[in-house]
Amino acid sequence: MDKRFDTNEAAAYLGVRPKTLWEWRNRTPIPLPCYRISKRRFMYLKSDLDNYLAQCRIDIPCTLEASND
Repeated sequence: MDKRFDTNEAAAYLGVRPKTLWEWRNRTPIPLPCYRISKRRFMYLKSDLDNYLAQCRIDIPCTLEASND
């Protein structure tokens, strides 16, 4: 069974504040998946959090300049 997190646990797992989860649920083009347990309580699945981060990933090419020193 997939690990379940409450809002504080999910925020700690992702390294963000609980308010950031609210913003990701409500104000982003890709909403953060969650389950509403009650009016103010949400549950997050670990696999959903991992998939969400993978969807939001941006690959930026890294260029290193050679030094002639």
